[in-house]
Amino acid sequence: MKKLIKLLPFAAIILALALSSGCANLCGVEEAKAVAPPPPPPPPKAVTATPQPMTPSPTPAPALPTTYTVEKCDDLYSIAAKPQIYDNWCLWPLLYHANSDKIKNPNRIYEGTVLTVPRGVSDADKKAACEEAKKFPKYIPPAGAKRYCPPK
Repeated sequence: MKKLIKLLPFAAIILALALSSGCANLCGVEEAKAVAPPPPPPPPKAVTATPQPMTPSPTPAPALPTTYTVEKCDDLYSIAAKPQIYDNWCLWPLLYHANSDKIKNPNRIYEGTVLTVPRGVSDADKKAACEEAKKFPKYIPPAGAKRYCPPK
């Protein structure tokens, strides 16, 4: 029995080693094998096509009109102030001078008249038109006139 007690520590160590190696086999853990690293990937192919832009190029702005048909309650001030015409009320003399054969009085224009809108006007001409517009009084309907214009 004394011999058995002396052998017990050695038996425990051997049993522990056996179980640990057996557990690795049972648990699916494999010993690390010396594996060669995978070969490097081949170099990328040269791209010869030019890349396309991610967003399409912006569409050009629509051309501004060169004519305008007078509507009910229009006057040269309001026509010149429209964004598609000049977007500036004081440029109404440009309209008046370009259509002087159709307009006798700048305060009286008639519905249905087709006005020519001059384009490509120089800055000096625009400045002169603004100076002229500031000197000219705006048309005020006479007292008692029954002119109804719906709000725009």
